Amino acid sequence: MKTLLITRKEIKEALDFYNINLDDYKDKCYKCLVDISNNNILKNKINYIIELLYNCENNQLEQLWKKDNLSEFLGKTYNKFIHNILLLSGFKKHQENMQKYRFDNYQSVIHKKRVKECLLNDIYDRQLDGIRLSQVLWGIYFINIKLIEVGRLQYEYYNNKEEVYIKIHIPKGDKLYYDKVINSIKNSKKEIKKYFKKENCKYYCESWLLSKELTKILDSNSNILKFQKLFDINKGENAIKDILNFVFDIQQIDNYCNLKENTSLQKEIKKLLLNGEKIHIGIGKLKNRKVDTKNEIDK
Repeated sequence: MKTLLITRKEIKEALDFYNINLDDYKDKCYKCLVDISNNNILKNKINYIIELLYNCENNQLEQLWKKDNLSEFLGKTYNKFIHNILLLSGFKKHQENMQKYRFDNYQSVIHKKRVKECLLNDIYDRQLDGIRLSQVLWGIYFINIKLIEVGRLQYEYYNNKEEVYIKIHIPKGDKLYYDKVINSIKNSKKEIKKYFKKENCKYYCESWLLSKELTKILDSNSNILKFQKLFDINKGENAIKDILNFVFDIQQIDNYCNLKENTSLQKEIKKLLLNGEKIHIGIGKLKNRKVDTKNEIDK
């Protein structure tokens, strides 16, 4: 019989690695680990999922992004703190990969910071019983060195066997200042060559921030609108899940009337939704031209 791929000692090492010094969080990890260890059937399922998460191809992870949880593997009422254990289980691989890719101090620090956010934010900001599956998967992207962060933006090396390209991601946090975006894109070229050994890649971005429905409610000086203008954009799937998540910090809501209105963007998006309008993901290809600013993107 397999043993669980992380031990109590390794949980302590993982928490230290990601600089998590919270006794209540550590105690929850230990309790969850005991529950798993005392159930051989559950233990074997967890081991299978760990192998799936850390040793699978891109397309398998993409399938998991479409799911809200792991109920098909673990049943409908499993302890969601198992998600935290799954992500912590990758810390040794994270250490090895950062050495393999010869990360500088900046990338090492930001990688550990982002995984720490994945491990903590849902617990302490959203008051959930365990992190969402999406946070497990996002943390694994860092652990498997699928992306790097350069200034304001993140860059994922993507190879779908037909085309190799770079996917731009926008981490939550600072405002999307235009100059910071431009500098990030320019500086990313050197970093992508350094870590992914690739040059002259096409850049794509798939985000609710590129939604064409948002264009009509944005001020002409809006950072989001300026960001949109960097791309040739096509309409993607419904963005309501991302809108609720990234704009309103919730997973679902039964009545749009109850959406908060703490920011002008929240107010305007709420109006759209109450009017019955759908908001779609924008799929953008970075324009192959110089940007009209003192900073330029040299493609």
